[in-house]
This record gives sequence, structure tokens and C-alpha cells, in this order.
Amino acid sequence: MSKKNHKGRISLEKELEDIFSELSLCSGLPVENIDNGKTGRSGKKRGRPPKNSCRALIPLDTAKIRRGYLKEYKRRKKVLERLEEQLQRYEESDEPEYRKYLARTFGAEQTLLRELTEQIHLCQNRYEKIRFLAHESHMSKERYCFTLRSQLTSEQNFWELLEMELQRFLESGRKTREEEKREYEKSARELRSAVFGVDEDEDIEMDETCEDDDDFEKIFQKLFDNLLGDDDNIPEEESEVSELKKLYRELCLQYHPDRMGAHDAKTQRLWHEIQDAYVNRDLEGLRAIRSGIELESGETTLSCSEIDEMLLDIEWSIQEKRSELRAQKKTPIWGFSSWTEQKRKQIAKEIKSEFDQNAQMTRLQLQRLKTELERLLQWKPKEKKRPIPQKKTNAQLRNEKLADIPDLFDL
Repeated sequence: MSKKNHKGRISLEKELEDIFSELSLCSGLPVENIDNGKTGRSGKKRGRPPKNSCRALIPLDTAKIRRGYLKEYKRRKKVLERLEEQLQRYEESDEPEYRKYLARTFGAEQTLLRELTEQIHLCQNRYEKIRFLAHESHMSKERYCFTLRSQLTSEQNFWELLEMELQRFLESGRKTREEEKREYEKSARELRSAVFGVDEDEDIEMDETCEDDDDFEKIFQKLFDNLLGDDDNIPEEESEVSELKKLYRELCLQYHPDRMGAHDAKTQRLWHEIQDAYVNRDLEGLRAIRSGIELESGETTLSCSEIDEMLLDIEWSIQEKRSELRAQKKTPIWGFSSWTEQKRKQIAKEIKSEFDQNAQMTRLQLQRLKTELERLLQWKPKEKKRPIPQKKTNAQLRNEKLADIPDLFDL
């Protein structure tokens, strides 16, 4: 055997002896009773090694792993903050500056486009009213407009009359629903009195008594649970709502502007995240915010698995912010606040042509709507054609002449 292989065998045996010594500390057996091989140094076979009866868990020192997780979390958190700063700069600087530039340079074009859009909305609203009322009247749109136009007076406008008809229809529908509700309640009372033999006054008193009993039972059950500490009967939704309010109150007391003064950019984003999570009833979001605050401060008892889950959440947020940032960078106004006057003059021609194109398309859409409304208002039912008399044949004419000749025998 070579010296190199002999040294490797000795080191392997030393590692095995270390492992067996650790196992012996756990099981309480001497080291010489534990052997991984089937033969000893003498070459004789040994029996099966005794079973290890130890079931204790070996504690691991995860401090180093946890420090690595915390370091990675802080690093990815900085990446997320940089992305949020870029988006915030775009929303607070580039977009407002671009809107001011448009209002200052292309105010007339914006006004024209806004007026055309308002006219389109008006025409669409009128067309939808005609379509709805015609459908409810079981008529076509053309026939309904013709019927409504026949009811016009000299002092009325067609669109005013259409609005009156719509209000009348809605009012009649409301009255019909109220009447149906009253009839249903009346029939229900009559049925209860017929089945149980209870008058209306007694029924009302019984309902009030039942409601009072239900309220008393709820209050008593809640008091009983609080006294005995029985939280199993409390609905899960109520416990989540109470935890949400408690957590929100805790974060507000910590980050409210009245308590900590003026917010910087980072604290302001955190404050907005807290408010959004509370408005959306996002309990998991508030928990993640609190855990992130504890991690950044270094005062946390989170395990490695919990920190790993927070890392996954941050990675997801980073991907979302990056995709949003890529979409905003494709817009022509990215970095507009830092543009020079020469670059703004160059892009002014493109913006002017875009406004003209939008105005032209909007005019065409408005013209189509006006044409359709005009067609509905000018429609008239077709008059029935009179039957054209058929030309008589020679035989029919001869028979008529013969019928006019008097019979000589009758004379």
C-alpha cells in the first residue's frame, strides 16, 4: 500500500472515530462497542452492533446561517428601495412637469379634444337611452323614436321628452317594487296568522322580544368567553379584524407624523404602505411590514425559515417594480424633468401630430354617432302600397259586354 493511500485511510478512520464518539455521548455506550465495519483489525467478524436507543434532537447553531439571511435581506431591501425611489421620482417629477408643459404649449389642442370627447359622451348617452326605452317598450329603436316624436308639442324638445320618459319609467319601476314588497309582507303576515293563529300586533311584540333575546344571548356568550378565556368560540374573522386594528394602531403610534416629525422619502413610502394595507384589510401585509421593521432594527426573534419567506416576498416585489419600471421607461416622458429646451422643441412636433391625429379620429367617431341619431329621428314607417289593378283579359271583357245585353225572352 502506498504512503498516500495509507494516510488517507488513517484520516478516514479518525473522522469515523469522531463521529462514533459523538454518538456514544448521545447513547451512553462506550466507543469500542460502536463500529461501522463488520470486521476488526484482527480480521475476525464481529456481531451486529447494538441498536442506538437515543431519540434526542441534536441542537444546531443557526446564528451564522441567520446572519447570512439577514445580510441578504438587507441587501435586497436596498435594491427594492432604489427601484421605488426611481418610480417615485417619475411620479412626482416627470409626470407633473410633462402635464404643465402640455398645458402651456398645447392648451388649444387639449381644449378641442376635450370638447369633442364630451360631445361623444353626450351622443352615446342619448343613444343608450333610446335603446333601453325601446327594448322595454318591445319596439325597435326607429319605431320608438317615431312614436315619441308624434307626442311632441311646440314647446318641447325631443331630448327633453326622452328624459321625461326615462324618469317616468324609473319612477313606475320604483313604485312597482314597493307595491310588490308590501304585498309580499302582507301575504307573509296572513300566512303566519293562518298557520300559527297570531295577530299582527302580537306578532310584532313577539318579533321584538325574540330580537331582544338574541341580543342578550350574544352579549352573555361574549362575556362568558371573556371571563373563562375561551377564544375557540370567537369567529376567525373577528379575531383577524381585532389583530389588524391592534397592529395598525401599533404602527401608527410608531410612525405617525405628529409623533416622529416630518417624514423622509423612505419613511413616507413606509407610511403609505401601512395605510394601503389597512384600507385593503391586508393583515399579512401589516405583519410583513412589522417584521421588516424589526429586521432592519436588529431586534427580532424571527427564525431562518421566516426570514427566508420574507426574502421571497421581497424578490416578488422587486420583480413587480422592475416590470413597472421597464414599462414607464418605454413612455416618451421618462426623465422629462431633466430634458433640455432643445430636446423639448424636437419632440413638440411629434406631440402636435399626435394631437391632430387624435382630433381627427374623434371627429370621425362623433360624425358616425350624429348620423345614427339623425337616422333614428328622421325614420318614418313605409306607407302601404295600393294594389295595382290587374289588366282584364279579352275573355273577361267579352263576358262583361254579354252581361250588359238584355235577354230578349225576358222582354
